[in-house]
Amino acid sequence: MKWQPRLRVQRMFRKRYVRRPLFWATTLLGMIWASPVTLFGLLIGLPVALFSGHLHVVRGHTVALLARGPIADWLLKHHPFGPMNAMALGHVVIAEHQGLSSRVLIHELAHVRQAARWGPLFPFAYLASSIWAFMRGRDAYWHNRFEIAARKAEKRF
Repeated sequence: MKWQPRLRVQRMFRKRYVRRPLFWATTLLGMIWASPVTLFGLLIGLPVALFSGHLHVVRGHTVALLARGPIADWLLKHHPFGPMNAMALGHVVIAEHQGLSSRVLIHELAHVRQAARWGPLFPFAYLASSIWAFMRGRDAYWHNRFEIAARKAEKRF
């Protein structure tokens, strides 16, 4: 008998008319919370779009702005931490113009969700995780807890 209220709540959250508004409310709150990081992403993403690039809105488990173009290719190729296929800055994903696989996009969208969860603390938490891995004699990228979680999201695809 005491489990019945819990089952009612679970059934209620299965209904589309409840889930959809909750999804958009939590997405909006995540965007607001991550807005300082997203603003930095927009400062990079908008010039990418203005100079022969493209902006696309990506919707999945989260919402992100995908910026692709020649400037993004150059930025990713000359990144201080080494060449990359893509990178997420808040709710903005900067990606190569050619060759963006759905697996890489899912990986980056996992970082978008992490940014929505951690907000303005995300860059510092990401850096702290890399430093912690490095201090334990591990690779700062491959053993970063945020990268491990993003790779797990890829595998679920």
